Amino acid sequence: MKKRRLKPFVKISIVGVVLLVCAISAGLLINNNTATVSKTNDDFTYVNDYIFDSYYPVVNQDEKIIRPYTASNISIYKSFYEKDASEEEQQNAIIFHEGIYMQNSGVDYKADEQFDVTAALSGTVTNVTEDTLLGKTVEIRNSTELIVLYQSLGEVAVKKGDTVSQGQIIGKSGTCTLNGEVSNGLHFEMYKNGTVINPEKYYDKSVKDLTEN
Repeated sequence: MKKRRLKPFVKISIVGVVLLVCAISAGLLINNNTATVSKTNDDFTYVNDYIFDSYYPVVNQDEKIIRPYTASNISIYKSFYEKDASEEEQQNAIIFHEGIYMQNSGVDYKADEQFDVTAALSGTVTNVTEDTLLGKTVEIRNSTELIVLYQSLGEVAVKKGDTVSQGQIIGKSGTCTLNGEVSNGLHFEMYKNGTVINPEKYYDKSVKDLTEN
């Protein structure tokens, strides 16, 4: 029996149909996979959401960082631990708690009586917590680069999500179990790009100077 050959235009039509079916199938597969990812990864934080989220607005970069208090009778109880500081300065920056020596990651201020704690710079309150050792803590983010922490607070006057202005009262001094002998104190920390820095070096400097250096 003689075999019948397909004409050229028929072959082209068949190939075209096969390619079309493959393309449609691939498109459906991609759509289904995308839908699955969107539904099953609700806890995933996308990079673009973090960078462009208006929840962390960049405030005036010319704003100069001020001390986190306005009272005049404030003194430093524990300094920030610097690796290149003198031996005496380093000793004053060591915290001793339950037999453990720790390098101080901030500056501890104290007074004879309770004092107002104010925002060292404008920003958004990103967290408010309470810890048995550190007391009440307020975290304020100036931008994606700069974060400040206020710990050992006795009272808190802000909540998560609040936008605060520089100099605004955010709480009052309190007691930190880590430094139990200080009843009217404030533990203040500053972070630049996730690295802790000494706040005493940046007072009266602009946010722009800090973030660019």
